[in-house]
Amino acid sequence: MNDQTGYDATIQLPEGASTLAPHVDSLYYDIFWISVAFFVAIVGCMVWFAYRFRRRKGVKSKPPGHHTALELFWTFSPLLLLAYMFHQGFEGYMMMNIPPANAINIRAEARQWSWSFLYPTGKVDGELTVPIHQPVRMIMSSHPRGVDHPAVLHSFFVPALRVKRDIVPGMYTSLWFEATRLGTYDIYCAEYCGLDPIQGELTDQQIHNNGRPLASVGHSGMLSRLHVVTMEEYTSYARTGRPDEFETNAAWGESIFNQNCTACHVIEPGQAPTVGPNLSNVVGYEQPLVGGTGRMADLDYLRESIREPQAAIVNGFENAAMPSFGSLPEANIDALIAYIASRSDRGADLVTQLEAEPQE
Repeated sequence: MNDQTGYDATIQLPEGASTLAPHVDSLYYDIFWISVAFFVAIVGCMVWFAYRFRRRKGVKSKPPGHHTALELFWTFSPLLLLAYMFHQGFEGYMMMNIPPANAINIRAEARQWSWSFLYPTGKVDGELTVPIHQPVRMIMSSHPRGVDHPAVLHSFFVPALRVKRDIVPGMYTSLWFEATRLGTYDIYCAEYCGLDPIQGELTDQQIHNNGRPLASVGHSGMLSRLHVVTMEEYTSYARTGRPDEFETNAAWGESIFNQNCTACHVIEPGQAPTVGPNLSNVVGYEQPLVGGTGRMADLDYLRESIREPQAAIVNGFENAAMPSFGSLPEANIDALIAYIASRSDRGADLVTQLEAEPQE
């Protein structure tokens, strides 16, 4: 998967995939081996002194004295190591906080419990894609999940890149990196950001998707992926409009659904819903809404549900508090609706209507 030669995995750390990784790993192992050396020396001296000055019959102990030169040595010599570790740590800190002038700016929006990445072209995706050997600056913010669910503290963490930064409500934080290896890497939220109070027990199928926790389990399911690709692949990916690899809007919409919606929705007939409703056979049917009213699931209803999910809440899902995906480009929303319509036995006409080339 990662076909670039370079900095490999270590015994304690995953493979490094950024220009920052060698510095972080070097400092980590310097501190680790210094700690090992001091541990061995101190425990060794402790064992030797315990044996050498053990209590013996007929031998009277003498009051302990002191050795001025030895005491000065063990007091001041560690200062050299501390100064070295401070210098290396401060150098790494400055390196991580000053992005190059040619860095690509990508917005990262964190919610309970999902990530959304906004590219300079206007493209929005639930997974992060960046070009190799190109500095990328992440500008990050925390957003509320709904009216009754204010923004909370998150933390953007990519172990392979050796970068982590808290995302604090009410302010912007940033970090930068330059990926050095092609491949796919995990993105985590390293700050406990809450548990979803789901009613009833979830099955293993509902909790996991391809071996990864879904967002329906709360904080541990707030996962995403980083894809490091060539600059040509990034340019093709980041442009708006339907990507070349998808022949239809519905096929593109399935990809968008898998990246943004599976955390809260299923779309298989007969499958029990998780956080939000099962979206199978929704299009063309009247949806029961909170307040006793009903509304036909047509194009306008679906667009509104994506942009303003709290405007018309399906009965029984009052506490779901789906976040708005209004930042998605119009073409992405139409493709997503086309896919949902394709999973309904009354959605053929809507699929045909949306199969025109997506808007730029």
